[in-house]
Formats: sequence, C-alpha cells, structure tokens
Amino acid sequence: MSSILQKISKSILIIGVLIVSVSATAEIFNSTNYSVRNPVMFVGDFSSSVNFKLSGIMGQPAIGTSTSATFGGQAGFLYFPFASSPVAAATAGNGQVSLDWSASSGVLGWSVSGYDVAEGTSSSGPFSYSDVGAVTSATRGSLSNGVTYYFVIVAKDAFGNRVASSSVISSTPVAPPPAGGGGGGGGGGGGGVIIGETKVIIKGEVYPQAEVTILKDGSSVGQIQADGGGNWIKTITVTGGVYTFAVYSVDKNGNRSISTSFTTSVPIGQTVTISDIVIPPTIIADKSEVRQGNPIKFFGSSYPSSEVNVVINSEQTITDKASVDALGLWIYELNSAVLEKGDHTTKGQTLTPANAASIFSNTLGFIVGDKDSPFNRSPVPGVCNKNGDINNDHMVNIVDFSILMYFWNQKNSKNKCSDVNADGTVNVFDFSIMLYWWTG
Repeated sequence: MSSILQKISKSILIIGVLIVSVSATAEIFNSTNYSVRNPVMFVGDFSSSVNFKLSGIMGQPAIGTSTSATFGGQAGFLYFPFASSPVAAATAGNGQVSLDWSASSGVLGWSVSGYDVAEGTSSSGPFSYSDVGAVTSATRGSLSNGVTYYFVIVAKDAFGNRVASSSVISSTPVAPPPAGGGGGGGGGGGGGVIIGETKVIIKGEVYPQAEVTILKDGSSVGQIQADGGGNWIKTITVTGGVYTFAVYSVDKNGNRSISTSFTTSVPIGQTVTISDIVIPPTIIADKSEVRQGNPIKFFGSSYPSSEVNVVINSEQTITDKASVDALGLWIYELNSAVLEKGDHTTKGQTLTPANAASIFSNTLGFIVGDKDSPFNRSPVPGVCNKNGDINNDHMVNIVDFSILMYFWNQKNSKNKCSDVNADGTVNVFDFSIMLYWWTG
C-alpha cells in the first residue's frame, strides 16, 4: 500500500512540475514607484537547445554562431543608411535672399523626398524651419536690408525625418543703388548707376597640395593649389547669369578625381559664395585580379583626417570605412575570401570631420579569380608617385629603398621622386611614407 502511495505522490509531483514549466514566465524587474517608458533593448547571451526552436529575436543574430540541419542562415555585413550633405549658395537681393543647393542623395535605405530651410540671425541659431518641398532653390523674403541672415538646408527622408544638412551659409540683403540724377541745364549728362563687380567665390576641401581645376560651362577658368591642410578658395569674375561650375583635382600620384558639378545664379553686381565643395577621393588598387582568399588593397588621396566610405559592389554589397591620415592618404584592405569569383567594382566617398560629404569617386573594377595580378597603370610623365614608388614600377620595395638611400639627406635632389613628400630634403619623413606603402 505504501509503495502505491509513493508512486502516486511522484506522479503528482511530476505533473505539478510540468504545469509550472508550461506556465512559467520571465520577469526582468518591477516597481511600484516608477515605470520604464523607453527601455533600451540589448541582444542577450548565446544559448543552445535540442528541444526548442527560435521563433523570433530582437536584434541581429551574431555571425557564425548558429548551425542547423533543417534551416539555413544568411550571414553578412551590417548596412548603414547615408544621405549626402547639400551644398548651398546664397544670393542677396532687396529684402530677400535667393538660395540654391545641390540635391542630397540617399543610399542603403534612405531616399530624400524634400527639404527644410532653416533661417536665423545667428550662425549658432535658433533657427525657424520652413518646408519647401522637393526643390533645389528657394527665396526667403520679408527680410531687413543690412541684416545678416544665416541659413541651413536640411534634407528629409520619405517619413519627414531630417537625415542630412548643409553647412551654415549667410547673406545680407541690400537695397538697390539709387538712380543717377538728370543732367543740369547746359551741363553734361546725369550720373550713372555704380554697379559692383560680379563674382563667384568657390571654396572647398581636397587633398593636401593638390591642384584644383575649375570649369565654367565646360571651359576652364583657372586652377588653384590647395594648402597643406587641403583647403582651397578661388574667386572668379563673371558677367552675371546662370552658370554650371565643375571642379576636379589630381593628387600627387597623378590620379584624377571625377568632377563635382553645381549650377548657380549670379546676379549682376553681386558676389555669390559657394562653400563646402568636397572633391571625391581618388581610388586605385594594388591588384587588378586577386586570388580568392588573398588580400586586396584599395588606396588613394582624400581630405586629411576625414573618412572614406568604401563600397564593394558584389552579390552582397559590402560597406566599410577607411581613415585618412594627416597627409591625405587612405588605404583599405579587404580579404577577398568574402567575395565570390568573378568581376567586382568598388568606389569611395569622402566624409569630412565637419560631416560634409563628397559625391562618390569613379568606379574601379577588379577580378576575384585564381591568381594575383598587379594593377598596371601607365605612369604620368613628369609626375612622381607620392607613395614611395620612386622608379614607378607599381611596387614599393628594396629597389625604391636603394634609390632613396643614394639620395639620402640631399637637398633639392636631382631625382625629384626620391623626395617623396616634396619638402626639399630626402630624409626620414620620406622613408616613413615608403614604409607605410611597402609592398615588398
């Protein structure tokens, strides 16, 4: 009899445990004194089980930690949406300011659907915002002549969220000059209206000491060399009207950027300033074909201390960032094992410390295959490679080091390419650059 009661007791205990297990719930915290309105959720620890299945998660599962005989997993890179900053220009008028800006481009999930114009009387705000729709120009009226106004162009996505903004620009409305008086009796003609010069001031960011070429309606109107920090400014005299300007640059290795274009209206007798023209980075690779599994390097020139958004176009798009050093050099190394065999392309975009963005660079093609083939580029006559490739054979190795040592400590070396940073002396600074780009 006692054994029967023991069996019944064990059965009841097992049933009770099962009931508790089925109805059990988790509780993180509770309180009678406060409530949590906007918690921040974090991905939890890793777990494994042979009895349960995962039906839903909050967050992204870790790459390479899940296996299953029944289900498949897609592993890859995280994507980050981005919208480029509009480049704005302001033109003063009588009690008004005309604004023009370049279109903002959204990638990886963001699409720009319209713009707000922020207006204030101080560069630091406060600003009042006006929705102007999906346009690239607007006129702000009812302004006081002689007062400086500050403006910011803000790009919005399809849901009205503000995703990018221009730099702060300013303009001061002016009253028109008075008309000249009529001629006196028997005297000469009356005085004419004095009109100031009509100018366009263009300024922006590029690679240190780079030569910037400016085009107006397709014709060159001058060149300017950037300073050691990569900043440049150019003043152009025009006759008034609507003009399309384009700028491009060539870095010290002879690589040319693509052109950045913008259109603006220039009233007669006024000066229009266009700022934050960020010239896109140059981009080149150390290989035209890479053996699958081996590394491939992409590099070039960009604005100092900025970032380059690197995009690899493959079956799955890869996005990453590369840092730009104080000399304006950037390099990004990719393990080609993550790419399938075949043709691929890459491009880059500069993002300055002030969050001004360039357009994307030219697209560079490469192959993932069964061998490594160096990237062959015809040398530009009279141009030295500023990566330490003194003999221009597309390699930085012991041959270049030997040439550097031969001209060591010489000032104004007869071999100009041995002075890698072009400071007038072959010294340890040139050697440091060579080591950075060493290929062996």
